[in-house]
Amino acid sequence: MDVSIIIVNWNSAAYVRKCLSSICCNSRGLDIEIIIVDNGSFDGCRDLVAGEFPQVIFIQNQDNPGFARANNLGAARAGGKMLLFLNPDTEVPG
Repeated sequence: MDVSIIIVNWNSAAYVRKCLSSICCNSRGLDIEIIIVDNGSFDGCRDLVAGEFPQVIFIQNQDNPGFARANNLGAARAGGKMLLFLNPDTEVPG
């Protein structure tokens, strides 16, 4: 695994969709894994990810432990040689 991409979600499902689409379209040639950590938002992101991006690992927190702790949870699950912490409103250009 080359890169583990960790994205923390809090009520950002619409951004997450665009972010994941851009990663999937523009990461050819890299062996990546994507990990979404949801900080207790329950905004439909889990269903979105399961339905449209089943390869993405989804971690649902029951509450909001904060941005740093959520990133640490994602990093603990990651298997890549490198970690990329990405905000959900990021779109990766071609």
